[in-house]
Amino acid sequence: MAKPTLSVNLETLERLREGQPWGEFANHIGVDAGTISRIRHGLSRPGPGFIAAVLTTYPVRMEDIVTVEDAA
Repeated sequence: MAKPTLSVNLETLERLREGQPWGEFANHIGVDAGTISRIRHGLSRPGPGFIAAVLTTYPVRMEDIVTVEDAA
């Protein structure tokens, strides 16, 4: 049986970055730009480091930035 996974709310990330380039957004929250790119393009899921970086940089709740998806 497959386990549920997390997906990122791209609309919230767009709102948080306020039009700045993704690389600057990544630097602002303290993660690698490649991490942001992989998450945005669905190549990886948001991990605890990414989630913590967003939560400690912006006044958002976890449920604002990630959604639990049931595995198919």
